[in-house]
Formats: sequence, structure tokens, C-alpha cells
Amino acid sequence: MFKTMLRDLLGHKGRVVMTLIAIALGVTATVGSWVVSDSIATTLAGRETRKDVGVSVQSPGKDPVLTTADRDRLATTPGVARAEGVIVGRAGLVGRDDKFVKTTTVLDRAGTNWSNDKRFTVESGKPPAGPGQVALNKSDADKAGIKVGDTTRVLLAGGRTDSAKVTALYEYNRLGPETTQDSNEASDAVPVVAYDTKTAEQLLGKRFHRIELTAAAGAGAGAVKEAVRKAVPTDYHVETGSALAEAAVRQSDDEAQELRMTMLPFAAVALLVGGFVIANTFTMLVSQRTRQFALLRAVGARKRQVRSGIIVEAVALGLAGGTIGTLAGVALGPSMISVMRPGGDVDFTVSPVAVLLGYGVALLVTVLAAYSSARRAAAVPPVAALRTDAIVPRETKRLRVLLGLGFVAVGAVMVVATADPSSSNAARIIGLVGAVLGVAGMIMLAPFFAEVVLKPVARLLGVRSRPAVRLGLRNAAGDPRRTAGTATAITVGLALVCSFATLSASFSALIASTTRANVPTTTTVLQSAAGGQSSLTPAEATRVGTLPGVSQVAGSRDVLVGLTYKGGKTERRISAIEPAGLKGVLTPNITAGSADLTRGVVISQNQADMMDLGMNDRITLHLDARTSVTQTVVGIYDATELQASIFLDVAKAPEALRKQITTLYASGPDPEKARASIKSAFRERPDVLIGNRETLVEQGVEQQSLAFTLMYAMFGVAILIAVFGVVNTLVLSVMERTREIGVIRAVGASRLLVRRTIRVESIVISLFGALLGVVVGVPAGAVMQHAMFGQRLWDFSVPAGIIALALAGIAVAAVLAAMWPARRAARTNMLAAIASE
Repeated sequence: MFKTMLRDLLGHKGRVVMTLIAIALGVTATVGSWVVSDSIATTLAGRETRKDVGVSVQSPGKDPVLTTADRDRLATTPGVARAEGVIVGRAGLVGRDDKFVKTTTVLDRAGTNWSNDKRFTVESGKPPAGPGQVALNKSDADKAGIKVGDTTRVLLAGGRTDSAKVTALYEYNRLGPETTQDSNEASDAVPVVAYDTKTAEQLLGKRFHRIELTAAAGAGAGAVKEAVRKAVPTDYHVETGSALAEAAVRQSDDEAQELRMTMLPFAAVALLVGGFVIANTFTMLVSQRTRQFALLRAVGARKRQVRSGIIVEAVALGLAGGTIGTLAGVALGPSMISVMRPGGDVDFTVSPVAVLLGYGVALLVTVLAAYSSARRAAAVPPVAALRTDAIVPRETKRLRVLLGLGFVAVGAVMVVATADPSSSNAARIIGLVGAVLGVAGMIMLAPFFAEVVLKPVARLLGVRSRPAVRLGLRNAAGDPRRTAGTATAITVGLALVCSFATLSASFSALIASTTRANVPTTTTVLQSAAGGQSSLTPAEATRVGTLPGVSQVAGSRDVLVGLTYKGGKTERRISAIEPAGLKGVLTPNITAGSADLTRGVVISQNQADMMDLGMNDRITLHLDARTSVTQTVVGIYDATELQASIFLDVAKAPEALRKQITTLYASGPDPEKARASIKSAFRERPDVLIGNRETLVEQGVEQQSLAFTLMYAMFGVAILIAVFGVVNTLVLSVMERTREIGVIRAVGASRLLVRRTIRVESIVISLFGALLGVVVGVPAGAVMQHAMFGQRLWDFSVPAGIIALALAGIAVAAVLAAMWPARRAARTNMLAAIASE
């Protein structure tokens, strides 16, 4: 019997090809994602780390405190052959166009001194040897268009500038974990510029960030570490070079794992959509072979044999589709890497896990998708199966509708019960689970919606519309289960797009409204042009405060710190600021208490709700390894997640934090005069950005929009797979209706009419799925913004532009998807079709 079924399947090569493509598309997305993450992980793990350092002694905190005397003293430690001091200071590179060059390294760690050990690998030129000479990191120099022999400008601390000739371009060899910010942990940042040691002392400072000790021959690094540990204060970072190398490997592994966890959910979405396509394909295949199964049952085949036969077909198709998808995913890997890491030197890697994953996913999804079809085929009695049309038992329809309604009802109750904006984290999670249940229920109800919506539409428009529209609507409405199965794949993809677009639009609106409420139009805003974790210094604040027309200046020092409160421990971004700043240059919308930071902290409403904090509650802020302050909540205000969630009096912060000014706010009696004065004073400072509250709004909106771009792109892949499902369904339905198409052609229908009919059917199916996706996705996005931002359920923004664009794109895709099936249908041989059974 298995031979008979496989022979029949292979006898219809069109069905096999369409099924294989459906399987391969989902596998391609999964394998491609895994190959990309594997390649980047291998590259990260293979990055060179230095092995010439026995022990590293790093300053505690963010400020360098090690001196030349410390270096000379540590050099005399038993087992130490040589001690090298590493200077780290503030430096920014100006490009050939006089614009600031953004780099990945924070400004305060972008400058260093040159050393002739293994820290640097000269790519071209010669090391700097004196004043007026500088070496640049090759990747940053290439970005700025600077070459050896060019003269460049380097911005230093305190607004100073150094003009130097570029003598070398280098690659930097890290010692331990890499950092892109000014960190308290034992780490190494890739410097952008490097001077000879004497010049570096003059421009960057004479104190060392760390001292590197080379062990003498025969001396163990562990023994040297113990000796050094006794010679320096306990809060200094003392680590062996091997321990730092191991930490660097762990960091690379963590980055690779994080990347994999970022990409695989999108691949899972593509696979889910592919699963719907595969399931619908098998449903149609079973429906088209009903007569064959009936005959097999009639000659003695048991239900189990029919089920097993279809599962064997699924395994065979899964293996073949898995092979195609795995090869395609591997082939697409380099292109995906070039998009995700443009200009990056990534080693292309294909691991056995990626290949096994491809086959495993193909087999699992295909067998699961085919199983329900196999059960339906085996459950139909031989006599009933002799009918040529597919019959879905009434009990199955009723059960599906009841389950779908139940899921929607339970989900709605969970969402409504947790709709209070001040709900706890647990309640918000319950609301999200309710949204997921509601979406699942709506997808289960898709055949019901297709029946109750499309059939009345077909009757209403059938009388007044052209023949192609009438026939296309009738075809789509005639088999609601098939239409819903095809449309559901589009529904899932577009629902994800709409939900995250709703979240993004709501976040953008929230950023704009709260920023405009908290920052007056009269305030001028200064920030570091380097972006990221880079900051301004007290020198800029002092200079702004002395400018004509400026009477108020406050600096916001934003940092992520640990919190201990009555409900537990967590991490939140805080802002250390002058108390007067909340009463002039900033005007936070205080909803409870006051903005008097001299008495305690002011916390955002959203964070207060999430941590169950109220007025006069006490929290402890762990500002760094040595400084913790316990404060009372004296005020609550409105804010967004992009802003600091807690305001703290800067006088209570450690000195290192007071120097790191994230944003500088300034104003005066005549705001325009103050702004003009500030712009004039910083005209020659490309490292300082000057704007206003609208600048902050634009930055916040752009920042969160970029975070959603990758999501839209990956969900777009899922929608493309879903559109192929439309092609698949149309082709198979054309095969199924060969006799019907032949009869229509025989009674006078033109080929153009047949093509238009298939095109209308494609558009109806696609738009039905798209509209259902919008109906499902927008409310899901509303629940997400409520859970994430603590807003009311109805305080969401509808992304009308993205929805309109998506619907238009789906309509165009539907027309394109119908081209091949329509052409195939129009070329049907009338006599052969009428004669076929």
C-alpha cells in the first residue's frame, strides 16, 4: 500500500514540487539564522586576545589612579620581569569633513599611549615617536577617510584640541573582555587614537588606567597575582592574563548566544507561518486524493495503514524539503551576514548542528502538519470517501468554533482584569498571556469568519459584479476551510507586524508627549556627539554657566544602577542632577509629592507601579562598587522607558559619576539669546550637539524606531512565505478544478476571464488574511503597550501608515502570486479537462 500511495504522489509532480517548496522556505529561514549566529560566534571566539601579560592591575572605579610610582613599585614584585603602564583618556576624532567621527568606544576611553608590546599590530606606517604624531585605529580611520600621512584633529578633555600627523594605522589586541563604555569592571576598550607615552602624559593625563606585569621566566602568574594582591588596596582589579582571556571567551560566547536568541525567534515565526502553509498543502493533497483513499479502504486497507502511509509521505517530503531548505539556508548565510555586519570580517561557518537542525525542523513540522490530514483521511468511511469533494464533519467545525470562542473569551477576561495601569508585573504578564490566548482563538475562528463574511459578500456582489469577480468570490467562499488555511499564514505575519507597529507608534507618541511635558521649549539641550555611553564633562557645564544670557544650568548623569527596595532587587536607569534642575530647565509632571531632591528621590509613575513603591517608601541605590545611598521617595512623575526612571540629588553621587554628564540643560531670561550664545561658544566643538526638546523627541523616536526595523524585516520574510502559500493553494486548487475550468472554457469563457478569476480569488484570500491580521494585531499591540509602559489599554496609537502600506503590499503580492496559477488555469486543455475524472 505504501508503494501505491508513494507512486500516486510522485505521479503528480506539481503537487510534490509545491509541497517541497513550502517545506524548504521555513527551513531556509531557520538554517540561515543558525548559520549567521554560528559564523559570528566563531568569529567572536576567534578574536585575538593577548597572552603576553602575566597579571593586570586595574584602577578601581572609572578614574585612573595608578601612578608612575605604583608602576615602579610593582615592577620590583618577585617574579615580575617588566611593568608597563597603560594610559587611558578622553579623545575624539574629527574627520576630513570636520565632522565628529562616531566610534564604538566611549570618549573617555578612546585615547591611550603607545607601547611596543603586543597591544598594537601596525597595519601601515610607523609608531608615533613624539609631539605632533598620532596613530589611529584602522577601522575608525577608514570610516573617517583618514590615511597615513594625513593631518587630523583630536578633541581632548576640557575642550582642548590637538592637531597631529597620522604616522600609523593599527589593529588593537585586547586584554580581557571588551567594553564600549566607561566601566568599573576589569575590561579593555579599543582605543581610537594612540600617542607616544610622553605625549600621552601631556594630553591625556599622567595616571594609569592599568599596569600590565610580565612574569619572569619560571615564575607562575598565580604566585605573582598573590604577591601583587597584598601590595595594592583591596578594591583594585587584580587578574591574571589567563583569567582575563577566559573572561573574553565567555563574553564572546554570551554575545553569540544573545545573537542566536535574537534571531531564532524570528526564524521560529517564519517556521510557524511555513507550518500553516505546509498544513494547508497537505489538507488539499488529502482532499484531492479522497477517491484513492476510498478505494484503498474498500479493498481492505485499515485506518492505521492510511494514516501511516500519509506519515511516510510526510517523512519523505520532509527529508527532501529539509535538504533543499538546508542548502538554501547555507547559501543565503553570506548575504545575511553582510546585511547584519556590513564591513565586518566574519568567518563563514556551517556547523553540523545547523544541518541537523534543518532536517529536524523539516521532519517535525512536516509530520505535525500532515498528522491532522492523515487522521481526517483515515476517518472518512469508504462510501463517503468516494465523493470527490472534501467533507469536514460538523462536529469538527463545531468543536473548532467553540474552542476558538472559549480562547477569545478567556483572553478578554484576563486582559480586562489586568487593565489597571498601576498593575504589578505579574498582572501585566497575565494580560499578555490573555492577549496570546485571544490571538490563538481568533486564528482558530478563521474558517468561521471566512464562512460568515465571504459568503454574504459573494451573494451581495455576485449579482452586480463582473463574471470574473463573481467567480473569484464564489471560489474563495466555496471552501472556507481552505481559504482560512491559506489566509491564516498571512494573518500571523501581518498580526505580528501590526502589533509591534502599534507598540512602536504608541511608544513614539508617549516619548513625544512626556518629553514635551518634562522639558520646556525655553531649554537648550547639549549632548555628546559620540552618542552611546559617551558623555560631556564638568568643563562644558562650567563654560555654559559663564556664557552671557545663561542663568540656569543642570546636568543629567544617567546611569544604570542596582536597586534594593521592599519588594526585592532590580536594576534601573537613574539620573543624578542638581535639585534646581527640576524647577527650571526641566519641569517633570509631578503626580504626587514634590520635586525636592534634597529630601529624597523622585521616581517615575511606571517604575513606582512595577516595584509597588509609594510616597515615603525607602530604596537603596548602589551607585558603584563602593557607594550606596538609601533615599525616601518624595515625588512621583510621568516618564517613558527611554528616560531615567529615578532622579537623585547629584551631591549624593560619587565623584566619578558627577563627572559623566549625559545631557546638559541650560536656559536664561531670554531663551533665544542664551541658545545663540551657547551655539557661538561651541561652534568649533563638533563633539558637542546643541538642540532643544524637539531634538530629544526626534532622538527618542528614531532610537526606538531603529529597534523595530529588524523585526519588520524578519516578519516581512514570514509574510513572503505566506504569500507563497497563496501561490501554492491556487496552483493546487487549479489542479483540483481542472474539470470545472474545462467546462467553463467549453461554454464560452475566455482565457482572460479565467486569469482574472484566479487573480480575484488570490486577492480575496490575501486581503481576508491581511484584514484579520490587522484586527488581531492592533489590539494585541494595545495590550503590549499597556504591559510594557503602564499606560491605559486605550491609550495606544494606530499605525495607520504601516497598516495602509501593508495592505497595499499584500494586494500587490496577491496579484503577483496569481500570475502563474492564472496562466496555468488559462492554458487548460478543454477536451482533456472535460474527459478527466
